[in-house]
Amino acid sequence: MKKATKPTSSHPQWVTKHKQSGTEIKKINGRYYLYAVTSRYDKSIGRAKKISLGILGSISETEGFIPSEKKSLREKAGKTYCGKEAFAVEYGYAFWLMALLEDANILPRLQTLFPDLWQFIVSMVYCRTAYQSPLKNVPFHLEHADICQQLGWEISLSDQKMSDFLFNLGTKEASIHAYLEPSKKNRTCVLVDATDIVSHSKNIPIVEKGYNARMDFSPQFVLLYLYDAATLQPLYYRIIPGNIREVTAMKNTIAASGIQQCIFIADKGFFSENNIASLEAAQLQYIIPLRRGNKHIAYNELKDIELGDNHFEYAKRHIFFTTPSPTAAGRTVCLYLDGMLKEQEKNDYLSRISSVPEYYDKEDFKNKVGRMGTLGIIHNTSMNAEDIYLEYKQRGDIEQFFDQLKNTLSASSSYMQREESLKGWMFINHISMEVIYKIYQMLKTTPLNKKQNLNHKYSIADTIAHMKTIKKIRFSQNEFIITETDKMTRILLDKLKISIT
Repeated sequence: MKKATKPTSSHPQWVTKHKQSGTEIKKINGRYYLYAVTSRYDKSIGRAKKISLGILGSISETEGFIPSEKKSLREKAGKTYCGKEAFAVEYGYAFWLMALLEDANILPRLQTLFPDLWQFIVSMVYCRTAYQSPLKNVPFHLEHADICQQLGWEISLSDQKMSDFLFNLGTKEASIHAYLEPSKKNRTCVLVDATDIVSHSKNIPIVEKGYNARMDFSPQFVLLYLYDAATLQPLYYRIIPGNIREVTAMKNTIAASGIQQCIFIADKGFFSENNIASLEAAQLQYIIPLRRGNKHIAYNELKDIELGDNHFEYAKRHIFFTTPSPTAAGRTVCLYLDGMLKEQEKNDYLSRISSVPEYYDKEDFKNKVGRMGTLGIIHNTSMNAEDIYLEYKQRGDIEQFFDQLKNTLSASSSYMQREESLKGWMFINHISMEVIYKIYQMLKTTPLNKKQNLNHKYSIADTIAHMKTIKKIRFSQNEFIITETDKMTRILLDKLKISIT
């Protein structure tokens, strides 16, 4: 009888050589860790059960075995630090960010394309994502964080140095474009988001007076962003003058990005006959929601719609829809009815008639009730009604993570006096958007329980805040401890399979 052969390890030899009796190797987020283990007989299962005794350290191909700082903390527990000065800095999020940038191949690309600036870029991305920090607060946050030490970057970042770094970064247009160029260019649907940013600079050529969401004629520039509609991944951006028409800029931005297939998905404020005509003249496909009451919406088609078979399930409720034929110009207007939303809107309106009768009355209710719970979308694609609806609904998720940065983005951009500095600042914000997108995807795809994912309980800001609770306490240059993780943070990190050591 042949003796069974022991299966070979899937880990590299430079990792397995550190394994000893009573230890176990784990791979977490692309990194290797060594844990102490033992076994105890479990009567309930009739065999020995492995029990983890805690982390011993990490394993690096270049540095070998690196003892865990938490293990060092336990060993130092018997020591006294009375009389020593202690300085606490943020450690947990900085540690995770470095690991993410490495695993996502962002850090290697920055090191290749920006050999003299990558440490500055990462430190700025840390401040933007951890604190949504405007430029003026960056030196303060870096002073109270471990990120520069993890970068091996010994610098005291003054306002002048920061300004010089930003200017230098903004001059690297070829490197920035090389970083932004999408690896997959055959995207089908792309969301486009335009943000007007007011500027008080008189020295930046792209700052021009133009109309915006505030309905004023302010000096401004426009940040135009492309996102993957399926994943919401930030793909590409351009900074354009404030007086350029959005449709023209959109076509040029798509061309500059190299994306070959694109369907423009707009918000409700975009529709106008001129904009539609401009999109069609530019040979762009589009999906555009219409405001209720728009003349293109055939509300008479709602009659008996709930008795038909045209419906699909979305967010645990049924959405009914019409299927009209395209016009001669290739346009189709889909009309959707959300019965649950209609009941909510009816109840809300009737409540307002009672609470604020000076603004709401029964006659107006009768005029509007037929349109409640509806959504009209005009498009010129070959997609079916359900796919059109789902693609449009993705827009709301973009706001969730872009709002993390939008407010302070405007604050710091408003007073920049050099176009190169502005370009450098926008590139840093793009990397920050990529990081926030990664957190968003982790929360959206990791189970919280059998029915929900983590994004039902934790926001992006919540997740970052939990990691920031883990501090490094320095007593001297080479003597420090990492604080223990509290229970609530440990539960979240365990679900996300994040190990901060």
